[in-house]
Amino acid sequence: MGAIARFVMQGPYQAILLAVLFAAIPLMYWVSAAIVALVILRQGLNKGLNVLLPALLPGIVWYALQQEITVFMVVLGCAMMASVLRLAVSLPKAMAASLLLGLAVVVLLPSLSPLWFDILQQGAQQYSQLLTEKDPKAATMLEPWILPLLLGGIAALLQLFAMGALLLARSWQAKMFNPGEFGKEFQALRLPHWYAVVAIVVFFVGISSSQMASWIPVVLAPMFVMGVSLIHGIVAKKQLSSQWIMTFYISLLFFLPYMYALLILMALLDIFIDFRGRLNETAN
Repeated sequence: MGAIARFVMQGPYQAILLAVLFAAIPLMYWVSAAIVALVILRQGLNKGLNVLLPALLPGIVWYALQQEITVFMVVLGCAMMASVLRLAVSLPKAMAASLLLGLAVVVLLPSLSPLWFDILQQGAQQYSQLLTEKDPKAATMLEPWILPLLLGGIAALLQLFAMGALLLARSWQAKMFNPGEFGKEFQALRLPHWYAVVAIVVFFVGISSSQMASWIPVVLAPMFVMGVSLIHGIVAKKQLSSQWIMTFYISLLFFLPYMYALLILMALLDIFIDFRGRLNETAN
C-alpha cells in the first residue's frame, strides 16, 4: 500500500491513472477513494478535483450498466470528508461529516437504484416471512422497521468504506511526511458532545417511527470507528502488548454484531466520560 501512495505523489497523471484503475476494478473502489483523499489532503481541493473527476467516471459506467451507486458515492463521500479534514484539521469533524454520505444514500438509493432497492425489499420480505414462522406477534410489530433498517445498513456500510479510505489516506500522508503522527491522531479520535446528543435523539426517534429508522445505522457508524480508536488508545496509553489488539480484531471478526454494539456503547460513554483523559490523569 505504501508503494501506491509513493507512486501517486509522483504526479497528477500517476494519481489519475491509479484512481481510475482501482475505481474500475470490482470491490477495489475504496483504494481509489483513498488516492483521491490523499491528493486532497496533501495538495488541496483544486488539485484534488483533477483526480476526483476522472475517478468518478468508472462509477458512472457502473451505474449505467447496473444501477450501482456504490463506487460513485464512496469516492465522492471520501473526497468530501478529506476536504473537511484539510480545512478543519480535525479528524472527528471529518468522521462526523460522513453523515452527509449516509443520508444521501438513504435518500437517493430508492430512486437512483430501483433494481437494488427491489433486492432490499425482497430481502426484507423473506426475513419477515422467517420471523412470522417463528414469532407472528414479533413479526407484526417489527415488519415496518425491517426495510428501513436494511436501507440504513447499506448506507452505513458505504460510510464505513469511505471512512476507512480516509483513514488509509491519512496514514499514507503521515507515513510519508509525518511518521508516527497518524497513530496518535487515530488513538485520540473522539467525537464531539453534540454528536452524541444527535445520535441519542435519532435512535429514540428511529425506534418510535419506522420512517426514521434508516437513520439509526447511519448515525451510529462513526461511533463504531470511534470505538475501534478507543481500544487502540487504551492499549497505547496502558502500554499493553500488541497481542491485545490482535485479540480485539479476532473477537471483532467472530462476534461482529455483539462487538459492533459494544463499541458503539463504549464510544457513547467515552464522549461524556473521556476514558483516555482519565487514564492520563491516573498516569500523572
